[in-house]
Amino acid sequence: MQRTAYSEAVREGRDFSVALYDGQARMVAQGDYSPGHLGSMPEVVERILETYPIETLAADDSIILNDPWLGSGHLPDFLLALPVFLDDILVGFAVSCVHMVDVGGAVSGSQAVAGINDVYQEGLRLLPTRLWRRGRCNTEVMRIIEANVRVPEKLRGDLDAMRACNHVAGRELRLLVERVGYDTYERACGAILTQSEQAMRESIHEIPDGRYAAVDHLDDSGPDSKPVRIEAAVVVAGDALEIDFSGSSGRTRSGINSVANYSRAYCFFVVKAVTHGASLPQNAGSIRPIGWRAPEDSVMNVSPPSGVGARAIMQQRIVDVLMQALAEVLPDRVVAPCGHWANPVIGGTDPRTGKPFVFYDIIVGGWGGRLGRDGMEAMCASFNIDGIPAEVNEHSYPVLIECCELIPDSAGPGRWRGGHGIKKDVRVLGEDMHLVNLGDRHRFPPPGIFGGGAGAMAETVINPDFAAEKLHSKAWRQLSGQDVVSQRLSGGGGYGDPLERDPASVAGDVRAGVLTERRAAQVYGVILHEDRRVDQTATTAKRQAARRAPQRLSPTATG
Repeated sequence: MQRTAYSEAVREGRDFSVALYDGQARMVAQGDYSPGHLGSMPEVVERILETYPIETLAADDSIILNDPWLGSGHLPDFLLALPVFLDDILVGFAVSCVHMVDVGGAVSGSQAVAGINDVYQEGLRLLPTRLWRRGRCNTEVMRIIEANVRVPEKLRGDLDAMRACNHVAGRELRLLVERVGYDTYERACGAILTQSEQAMRESIHEIPDGRYAAVDHLDDSGPDSKPVRIEAAVVVAGDALEIDFSGSSGRTRSGINSVANYSRAYCFFVVKAVTHGASLPQNAGSIRPIGWRAPEDSVMNVSPPSGVGARAIMQQRIVDVLMQALAEVLPDRVVAPCGHWANPVIGGTDPRTGKPFVFYDIIVGGWGGRLGRDGMEAMCASFNIDGIPAEVNEHSYPVLIECCELIPDSAGPGRWRGGHGIKKDVRVLGEDMHLVNLGDRHRFPPPGIFGGGAGAMAETVINPDFAAEKLHSKAWRQLSGQDVVSQRLSGGGGYGDPLERDPASVAGDVRAGVLTERRAAQVYGVILHEDRRVDQTATTAKRQAARRAPQRLSPTATG
């Protein structure tokens, strides 16, 4: 998939997933790619079989779909399934899922927030459709698809990559079944699922029974809208658990809403991350002990035809609130709330070619702190996508990446501080372009846990060096030639009391240029000599005074 895809989002960013199923449509193996696909991939073959029963399928058929309620929660995620036959016996399915950079709709990238009333504004929607029959492309359907997207050559290239990926998987699956025999293969699939389920149940059983809850918020669902409440309770009972989102906001009149399969996906992800399940095979068995529920038509479980294009922005908040809930019972396994990532899209006409372009960018910031470790930088804690190299973007689009750097004083303070926020400035080199912003933590900073402080809030600034204009985290905006879009991502929250941080680590951050001496004294109570070595006597006195009057220290980052 990655080697043959056309789009940078797949080829460089790895925004895709692949999975194998047995002849009973059970997901037996899934690659460790985007966790957002965990909720839909296990059931996608069952959904396809409701439209195309097994007896209607043939070798080299390929079924496509992107319906949010059958697929991965928003229209840009296309799924393609290939039935795999051996001597006229269906032995399984190979399935791939790719985030397409554009599928039409109101704005470039198909992930708008503001102005979205329903899914019909968000782009092309496909129920299960046979796009290839016995290896022959349905050109009529392909023409419809290509006519409704802004960059058809990239979408078609990624579709071909998906089909090639599935064929490689199907070929290897046939060789496996030929070698071991169909009966042995099916028994092995059942054993893998059973053992994975049992291992997950044993891991959950180690968590004390109880109800563990937390609340966090998305900034809003667009300009002039209210904060979006995400409330979660994790209920552990024996060898199973359920995550309940009752108390969360109702559905929004925007592109920010989550369908059931997407909310469920991040429940699976967090449970795997905080249990020994992280080392288990990713399959349908390992997720059986994990239940979830959310009120119908809440922001966590919307029905058609609600807008859902921007649902990706919710993933980090789901992870943050579940980690906060579980901190009480699993303090050694959780991560403090992380700096929120940004997914801005710039669209328009490339002056070099005269053709439409869609510049789909991913900017990831800092993790929250965790027991024994500071938060990492430039890595996202809620999915496995990579940052796309500046050189690739500059070659592919009319943009110039002017800087990508850590933001000093942005990390949430703690015994183990959060990761620093990221500043990325992009200059557009053309006219008649527009930005579709998709970010968060502009109003609610990532909180710390166990006495740690919050990370700095994020912001988006247009032309920061002259006539600076702050842009809403989810707004659209027209851009002029030479405009600079500056994304400043939030830092991660801290873990533990900042006054317990190793003074040598504080001094190291000052020498690295990511912490000012003023901040070191104000937040950590660490005083440095002129050569930036720790003044042990002054530091001890400063910290003693701070513990007697903790209001003298500010635990919140102000970068």
